[in-house]
Amino acid sequence: MLDFNPFHLVMGPARLVFCLMSSLYLSILILMHPRVNIVTMRVAGLAEALIGFWNVVNFLMCPAIRWWNGVLHILLVVISGYVFILSYARNLKD
Repeated sequence: MLDFNPFHLVMGPARLVFCLMSSLYLSILILMHPRVNIVTMRVAGLAEALIGFWNVVNFLMCPAIRWWNGVLHILLVVISGYVFILSYARNLKD
């Protein structure tokens, strides 16, 4: 059974999971967009997009078992893809 208590987000094992925390770090990069290192945005966006994409593919292979894992990683793929595209869009404007 899923438990959406916010206390578990702060004090539970979710703060140690790479995929959940990398979405948070990428969101911070998006909020600080003009003042961040462009190489950091590209590397983080690409690496986390690949990790998220791999986990979504695992979800598609066996959705009955890993459906919640796939739902969480769809968010990671969307955010990291946006960061990766945003890093190139910034470079095109300059």
